Amino acid sequence: LVAATHVDLQAAVKAGRFRSDLFYRLNIYPVVIPPLRERAADIPLLVDDMLTRFCARHARRLKGITDKALRALRSHSWPGNIRELENTIERGVILAPQDEWIEVEHLFALPFGTPAPEDAINAAGSLEHSADHEALDALCDTLLATGIPLESLETRLLQRAVERARGNLAGAARLLGMTRPQLNYRLKKGAPGRELSGRELSSTG
Repeated sequence: LVAATHVDLQAAVKAGRFRSDLFYRLNIYPVVIPPLRERAADIPLLVDDMLTRFCARHARRLKGITDKALRALRSHSWPGNIRELENTIERGVILAPQDEWIEVEHLFALPFGTPAPEDAINAAGSLEHSADHEALDALCDTLLATGIPLESLETRLLQRAVERARGNLAGAARLLGMTRPQLNYRLKKGAPGRELSGRELSSTG
């Protein structure tokens, strides 16, 4: 018999809100699972499993979830715990276009004009998370302390994105939040005379 609860049963027994005899019958091997907000590292694995399950349930073909959407999931406080995450992922599976990526706007359903808690709308009209600002400021401070020239940093960032996307320029562009032509232009600008490899050329279609 496996029983689950979000209530502190020992406290409930002391307060007279739960039968002590039932508690001692159940309390053989207790397993404490922290709330989802305390184990954000588990979210990518949970999301992968849920995507597989809900795509099969709704007969959907999706490329996956964008890095920006995954960051939004990891920064959310999840007051509804795992069930809220399940509902959020299922909503994204339903709303995302067939054969496309799940974006932030497909995940969080809110009344029109109501920003999510911890969120804000930037000047471009895009959804941003306050946690993103703090993380970005910390990253900028770290990079400034290294003294690396901006041009070298940009070049290496572009190259690293291509490496992470395994040579797929369209995938690298998505990681960087830009279009494929923009990425191509910056790669050529940062490395004069650079020729795209056959793998890159074949994967840009």
